[in-house]
Amino acid sequence: MSDIVSQPPRRRSFWLIASLCVNFFLIGVIVTGLLVARNRMIAGAMTGAGGGGLPPDVVLEMLPRSGAIKMCDVLAARVENFRRLGRENVDARRGVFTIFRTEPFDDPAFRAALARMTAAQVAILQERQAAIADVVAKLTPEERKHFTRKIVQRFLSLAKPPGQGREPGGIAEMCESIGAASARSLPQ
Repeated sequence: MSDIVSQPPRRRSFWLIASLCVNFFLIGVIVTGLLVARNRMIAGAMTGAGGGGLPPDVVLEMLPRSGAIKMCDVLAARVENFRRLGRENVDARRGVFTIFRTEPFDDPAFRAALARMTAAQVAILQERQAAIADVVAKLTPEERKHFTRKIVQRFLSLAKPPGQGREPGGIAEMCESIGAASARSLPQ
């Protein structure tokens, strides 16, 4: 006689169902993480993420409503450019890291990867400058005066400047709150 003991079918189906549930949960976590990373990449390219100057959300607060709507429209028109440049920047950084980890170390390849990363960062700065130039070209003299007054108040004020302590990337919400039709085109 054989003493092989088999588990009841219910026991196996329970583990199968539990495994499927865990897999679906993990797929959801991964997809959500990818979406968040994509939006941060776009927002990082738009805001310059440490590139100096005023972040777009602070500029939006300082402009009069009519000027802020113009700025929202310019940013929305350039979302695809910022998305492409943000991807290139991330890919270039990954390339530097990959070559850095590779053994044996290849100095010319590392220098080329650094040059690619620098070119990607410069391209983002140039796109930001072009967006700034477009916004300024669309502002009326009154809107520029209003913005200038706000800048002076910001630098002369001892109070905490507006926009500090807020999460960057709220440009779409700000544009929507002022009634810009282009807000739906901006990354959330």
